[in-house]
Amino acid sequence: MIKRLVLGVVLCAALVGAWLAFAPGAKAPGDHARKRGGAPLSVEITHVAERAMPIRLQAVGQVESQHVVQVRPQVSGVLNKVAFAEGDEVKAGQLLFRIDPAPFEAALAQATAALARDQATLAKAKWQRQRTERLAKRNYVTPQDLEDARAAAKVAAAAVAVDEAAVMQARIQLRYTEIRSPIAGRTGAIAYKQGNLVEANSSTPLVTINQIAPIRVRFSISQERLAELRRYRAAGGIRVVIPAASGAARPSSASRPAPTPPDPPAEVGRLVFIDNAIDPVTGTVMLKAQFPNQRRGLWPGQYVNLQVLLAVQDHAVVVPDSAVQPAQSGSLVYVVRQGRAYATPVSVARQLDGWSVIANGLKPGESIVAKLPRNLRDGRAVKPIPSEGSPVSGTEHRP
Repeated sequence: MIKRLVLGVVLCAALVGAWLAFAPGAKAPGDHARKRGGAPLSVEITHVAERAMPIRLQAVGQVESQHVVQVRPQVSGVLNKVAFAEGDEVKAGQLLFRIDPAPFEAALAQATAALARDQATLAKAKWQRQRTERLAKRNYVTPQDLEDARAAAKVAAAAVAVDEAAVMQARIQLRYTEIRSPIAGRTGAIAYKQGNLVEANSSTPLVTINQIAPIRVRFSISQERLAELRRYRAAGGIRVVIPAASGAARPSSASRPAPTPPDPPAEVGRLVFIDNAIDPVTGTVMLKAQFPNQRRGLWPGQYVNLQVLLAVQDHAVVVPDSAVQPAQSGSLVYVVRQGRAYATPVSVARQLDGWSVIANGLKPGESIVAKLPRNLRDGRAVKPIPSEGSPVSGTEHRP
């Protein structure tokens, strides 16, 4: 009986405790911590900066030579000299090949001799015409004799003209035995070596020469950006930049690392061509940029990443990309005020090189969260930690 009474008291006490724990207005453990929003969250803090930022387009282009020449022989003969090595850079007018000139020298000599013979015939015909004209004035010859003398002089003169043309042609043929470079550029593979018989106007070129400096890059942009590009081009020159290649593997020694050579500087050129039609299939327009290529860093056929610098925005409001969080209605940046982080809607104009250009929503100098932790919420108390790569308000960098 006593045991039952004690058990009943224990059960009643448990029920009363449970009711007190879940009754309306009851304060559960941790309520005060939730009311305070939890302990301050350690976050990296930076400042909204104002700096010069470029307005640019990015594209992938292909390098092409603006002048390509396929060198072919214009006369047939035996190739008796190759005056360069494959891959050499040659100058305009430089000797490349020589075809055996002996047959063409003989042809020139023959044409010269025929010219001398007919010139003598012409001189005699002119003398005979003049003599006949004097005799005709005294009626010592018939009119027919006079006409014959004049016709003979004309025939002789025509023969001399033909011979002069033959001499000129023979000299041209002889000059064609020396094949010279029509442009300055880099040579490719040689199709015929010394001693081979080559034919005039062969379908296989002796060598192909590509102009290397200057050189052009062909690329395309979306038709939606064409109006913007034309507007900036009318306002001033548009630069096109090919950034220096980085991250390429370099040879090194197993025992000691080799010194790392510096990356080559970027190639800077100018926009020289905008196509007069938009490709209806791709919806893009083709453009071409020209580069000096003095260091020979660009090669025909090569694919390159390039940037079209339309203009520079001198006082752009920027934050690190890591500070921007995408949201349903746009983007958010957490602004820190009085020890708390508040989600602030912003409009991002563009992103480049790890920076986001803010069109509106922020002011230079405001403190923001540089890197967003997962558990950061609007109004959360934060403990600032300076960010190592944060921009400094007021500093400007012109690209």
